Amino acid sequence: MTKKLVYFLIIFSVIYSQQRPPASVTRRPPANVVKRPVGGKIVSLRDLDFEVIKLSYIQTDRALAILKTMDYSVVEFKAGKGEINGEYNFSPLFSNKNKDLSAPGSLPIIIKFPDTETVSLVEKSKTKSSSKKSVLGVDLGGVTLDNTTSGEPLQRLLVGYKPGDFNSVARLLDIIQNKIDTPANQIVIEALVLELNSDQLDELGVDFSNAGQGFSAVFPQPEGGSIQPFTVVLDRTLLGSASNFRANVEALISNKAAEVLSKPSVLVLDGRQARIQVGQQIPIVKTTDTQISTTKSVDYLPIGIVLNLRPRISADGSRVTIQVETIISETEERIGAATSGNVESAPIINNRKVQSFVRVANNTPFIIGGLINKKTTENEGGVPILKDLPFFGKLFAISSEQTVKKEVIVVITPHIITDSEDNFSRVVPQDSELFNAFGNRSFPNSYRIQHSDVFDLSFIYESPVFQDIKTEVNQRAEKDKTLMVQEPYKSLIDGKIPGEQILVRRMLIDIIERLGYHKHIEPAKVIYFLDSDSDPAGFRVSPLANDILNKPKGQALQLSYSIKGKATVQKPFVRPTAEANYIKVAGLYKKVLKDLNKRGSRQTDDIFTILISRDKDERRLYDVLVMKKVLEMNPDLELTLQYFKPGIEILFPSPDVLLDNNHVVDRDAAKYFYEVNDYYGSFEQEFNRATAELGRLIQNRK
Repeated sequence: MTKKLVYFLIIFSVIYSQQRPPASVTRRPPANVVKRPVGGKIVSLRDLDFEVIKLSYIQTDRALAILKTMDYSVVEFKAGKGEINGEYNFSPLFSNKNKDLSAPGSLPIIIKFPDTETVSLVEKSKTKSSSKKSVLGVDLGGVTLDNTTSGEPLQRLLVGYKPGDFNSVARLLDIIQNKIDTPANQIVIEALVLELNSDQLDELGVDFSNAGQGFSAVFPQPEGGSIQPFTVVLDRTLLGSASNFRANVEALISNKAAEVLSKPSVLVLDGRQARIQVGQQIPIVKTTDTQISTTKSVDYLPIGIVLNLRPRISADGSRVTIQVETIISETEERIGAATSGNVESAPIINNRKVQSFVRVANNTPFIIGGLINKKTTENEGGVPILKDLPFFGKLFAISSEQTVKKEVIVVITPHIITDSEDNFSRVVPQDSELFNAFGNRSFPNSYRIQHSDVFDLSFIYESPVFQDIKTEVNQRAEKDKTLMVQEPYKSLIDGKIPGEQILVRRMLIDIIERLGYHKHIEPAKVIYFLDSDSDPAGFRVSPLANDILNKPKGQALQLSYSIKGKATVQKPFVRPTAEANYIKVAGLYKKVLKDLNKRGSRQTDDIFTILISRDKDERRLYDVLVMKKVLEMNPDLELTLQYFKPGIEILFPSPDVLLDNNHVVDRDAAKYFYEVNDYYGSFEQEFNRATAELGRLIQNRK
């Protein structure tokens, strides 16, 4: 008995020692707890509150240089070599030598995140011998991944400020986001390269003599006999209008008097260079003779059309200054010599080049011309045998010489792009089904928003009430910077409109209806939840199809949803159950539906109802269920009027997924069902509820 007791004590002590944490990691209350001072003296950076600012456009070094000029306290880092490749030791550098954080002007303090090193997986070889192994200069077996892996975001700032003093941070945020970290405008450069006979150039409306009205340009014939290239800016005195010019160009092309060599376009940031190259590579054989052997190699010479452009937008956004270079090259017959029975040859390359600076108005085309090429063709013919007779042969022969003078003109048109303008559609795919992707098993279905999908809602922005609300918001935010992060002020300052998501969802429903997606919903798999006292879970599942089939003639199925009860510790999850009834629809359907849906002063007080009276109501509900799935698949889809523009790509579920899965009709489905049926009224209600406080302030002021 004693031995058993000893064994038991030994085993118990071993188990206890294994379960007990080591003394070094046993948690003990800290001896000295440094509490953050409230309203007292700031001792160190640890006593501050912090905000992270993610820069979107400007580099952190440039932003910090501006902020240091404005006497903001800045902390940067000096990098030293670390223990292994890709790691560094950082030492802080304070721009403010006085490190007393309680001193006036020392806060807020801006700390730069050390830059993440940009490391390429493919490293160029440093040895000459290994560089011959492949074109990239690396072994085809791969490289050693000896750099540390980092997944942190780039270009960030950490702002420290006195606890409770968010106004100073709000002012700094306003300076960075609205003054420093601003995006550059973009420009679409459209180019049209035409080749036509020189005598056809007048049909474009360009008069290169001094007899033109409103414009004259004389280009005298130089002694060398060739015409120098020139640049002409088209304006209303020259062409009448840009549209008239394009119409004349199209007429020349249709009559085969002009040939389109290229029609490229490119989107480029303001002040950045864009390069467009269209052509081919001409192979040229090179022979190298040595005392030992003869080797041949092939070099490729690019020919075709090259456009180099660097645009710059004026301050008011009305004009564009462009540095442009145009190169047009083509080949003629090849020349060569016969050596050892082999004929080696190289082509003659005709090269035409223009460099120029121009300043044009937005959406105004300009011509680069004078790129002339002349070809002479000799033709001979006549009566066989007789044309070869001596002396009299010329009587039976004919000869002609035809000289064709071709001129290449380049028409360049800049279009300034701003995100708030509809002309951004110049850079997105056109309204064509070719850019949609349906039925591909390897990739998800996708649909691109077209112009016809977007409502014309300009009347909302032009509303005087909306303008008054925006003015009130901006004035109050100027006085109290904390409002810039509070709703609805933040959304209105960012250009958003309360309730606009209702309008966007209605536009989505129209797309889903047009695509006929409701037919991919299996009615037997559409369910909803009903309260049940007999079920231990407190609810039961009801198939919607059965209730629709059992609907009495002349009545409608009503499903109403409201927030009943709240989650508790004992019952943490509350099912979105519905109240189902059959009712008679007396009067207009939309009026009855509107009366059954109630919006309270708060969103939790809202009651949403689905009313199925006709077949199209059932189809509308299926469209809503598809829209719910679309919104789940596109979490980054902003339901704002600013974002929902032509060209936006939206992922759609595959028909198989919709057919195979169950679909739950819940409170969100009821909400969407009502809103898409009465979208304008729902938008007004949501807008008024979100801006009720601002509306009262404006009304009292009047």
